[in-house]
Amino acid sequence: MGSVRSSPWGEGVDRFAIGDRVVSAFWGQWDDGRFDISRAGLPLGGPLDGMLQEEVTLDEQRLVKVPDALSDIDAAALPCAASTAWQALVTFGALRPGETVLVQGAGGVALFGLQFARLVGARVIVTSSSDEKLARAEALGAWAGVNYRKHPAWADSVLALTGGRGVDHILEVGGPGSFTQSLKAIRSGGQINVIGYLGGHDGSINPLDIFRKQAIVRGVPVGSRATLDALMNGLAGGDTRPVIDRVFPWTEASQALRHLQAGEHFGKVVLTF
Repeated sequence: MGSVRSSPWGEGVDRFAIGDRVVSAFWGQWDDGRFDISRAGLPLGGPLDGMLQEEVTLDEQRLVKVPDALSDIDAAALPCAASTAWQALVTFGALRPGETVLVQGAGGVALFGLQFARLVGARVIVTSSSDEKLARAEALGAWAGVNYRKHPAWADSVLALTGGRGVDHILEVGGPGSFTQSLKAIRSGGQINVIGYLGGHDGSINPLDIFRKQAIVRGVPVGSRATLDALMNGLAGGDTRPVIDRVFPWTEASQALRHLQAGEHFGKVVLTF
């Protein structure tokens, strides 16, 4: 999150004016439409430097103007995890009211997925290893929660909750082990959005299980600039705001990273300048 400033490299910029509040999309040249890594440009945070700087120089093509209704802290929380969840469920997934979404865990993508699904009018099932985080997710509007440590075969619990039908959309962040459970929990023809592999790389997946479920499986590489623009304006028009766990001054970035590493946060951790 930052504001546009005058610079010798700013000649010809016509999408913004000096002083506009802006955020940067993750990819440099993915404006909209399907993702093509050969044309998407470079992502921030690797190989390009990230945003832990007082001033950065960026091409206007990757920037999005922040609506007045959103605070700086709100806007700073949106470009990565929120953009991923919106890209998966809304842009790619065409999520509709009345559908059922399963989100894995209570991390950034999962919580935004919960909030966006509720915004559309869908119901949400959350899986987590923490009963406390499940209770907090239900307070945000989750329809049901499943503790996957108490119920390792959590797909059976999901099928029981949905009367044997399965869910319409899954935000899959675990890896091969949880993907097997996701294939059991998805309805016939449902959508599994593969976002990460927090549970590790090891494990095997039987492609025939995808065939049997006629599942739509897609990788979600964060989101396009258009997705970031759409989600910010979507939030600006209502009362939904990012869940903020803690705010640190930027000089305490190391403490903020240790807080993240501890894994006890619920919501986004934000640095202020």
